[in-house]
Amino acid sequence: MENKYEVACYHWSNWHRSPDNDKKRGTGWTEWQYLKDAIPRFVGHKQPKIPLWGYLDDSLPETLEMQVDAAADHGITAFIFDWGYHKADANGSHGNNVALEDAFLKAENKDRLKFGLMMCGGYVPEDMEALYDYAIEKYFKEPNYWRVDGGLYFSIYEIFKFVQAYGSIAKAADSLNLFRKKIKAAGLGELHLVAVEWGVQDAHSDIIGDPAEAVKLLGIDGITSYVWAHNTTPEGLHGDFEQWAKAAIPFWEQFKERFSVPYYPHVSMGWDPSPRCPATLPYKIGGPLMYHTLEGKYEIFHTPYLSSIITNNTPEQFGKALLQARKYLDKTPSIKTKVVTLYAWNEWTEGGYLEPEAQYGYGYLEAIKEVFGE
Repeated sequence: MENKYEVACYHWSNWHRSPDNDKKRGTGWTEWQYLKDAIPRFVGHKQPKIPLWGYLDDSLPETLEMQVDAAADHGITAFIFDWGYHKADANGSHGNNVALEDAFLKAENKDRLKFGLMMCGGYVPEDMEALYDYAIEKYFKEPNYWRVDGGLYFSIYEIFKFVQAYGSIAKAADSLNLFRKKIKAAGLGELHLVAVEWGVQDAHSDIIGDPAEAVKLLGIDGITSYVWAHNTTPEGLHGDFEQWAKAAIPFWEQFKERFSVPYYPHVSMGWDPSPRCPATLPYKIGGPLMYHTLEGKYEIFHTPYLSSIITNNTPEQFGKALLQARKYLDKTPSIKTKVVTLYAWNEWTEGGYLEPEAQYGYGYLEAIKEVFGE
């Protein structure tokens, strides 16, 4: 029996030792170190967060087996893995695809969840055909690969960078059409291409042109979001979750009206990127996310900037936002497959985690089960 709702949460992998991190940040370093080193930035700020299961290694199948069981038991139907194409290095590392390839696909209970991909980075035209072939052979043939409206769910995080890499939207569209042809030739049917709306905003119109027209030209089948922080955060150093939700949820209707394809509603559990700011530096709104290198220097981690920290993101408040997403799906007949995306399973160092945590235990997962569980 098919689920009435498809509840998909994003899954990030950097919670394991890797040769690259050993070299840059010290032997045995994992992203858990950011979390352990986090400090409160204002009175009442709860940092560091403490994972209820401890600091697990996500390269191990037994770790993903725990995650899969907890997710499936509480109404989640799919993981969307943050994914990029990386040719294996001399050590056999596939970058941040480790949790997917070394753990999830080897988990004994993997069939309890579907899985999809969100391509984030690696937009290199000369590598793209190899990327398509890899995705088809490595993932799309898995029996639990997620299909939406019959097509293979594949999303692109920053599609403006994909277009930019090709130099024109026409060439980018040709590349995606090649992807579709390869999928059909493999006997796998259709692609269901989803763009994260962060990549088709007006801010990127110098690259993609009119966002609504770009969606049509690229053959995009659906739109969703990655995190509410891409659209709005409260003013000042911190703000209340209820305030954040009231500002973010109206974007659902805006996206539905603007684009010719369905917008799958998104709910974010929280936002707190302060662990990405070294404890020895002030937390400054607008400052870049940083990391501490082995040599004791600070380097930019990635381009989004430090922003307002969300507080009071209790399971109760999260559940209220989930309920609004369910109502939105129920009243929107143009959405055939009732998909909601969630931020996030384990973005601990950005304050987005559904994985059990010391303060609220399984509270966030129980909120999902209350709203979307069968």
